[in-house]
Amino acid sequence: PPAHSRNDWIGPPDKHSNLRPVVFYVPPEESPLERRLREARQEAQACDQRFWAQHNRTFRQEKEEFIYSRLKAKGLEMRDETG
Repeated sequence: PPAHSRNDWIGPPDKHSNLRPVVFYVPPEESPLERRLREARQEAQACDQRFWAQHNRTFRQEKEEFIYSRLKAKGLEMRDETG
């Protein structure tokens, strides 16, 4: 973000977690309480990022395994991108 910005900046969704990263605005004379709040928000954002990235990775893997097992039970095979 530009140095003169007085707002938080929100980026595009992360490809693993689907969460939008936030770059928090830090006021020039941030009070100790404001700093604690900003740091708590940053910690929560980092925790959410880790959780959802892992959750989505697990979901995609288990979905793939489920589809494979259902196709195998019906005597079918997985197709590649070409069909």
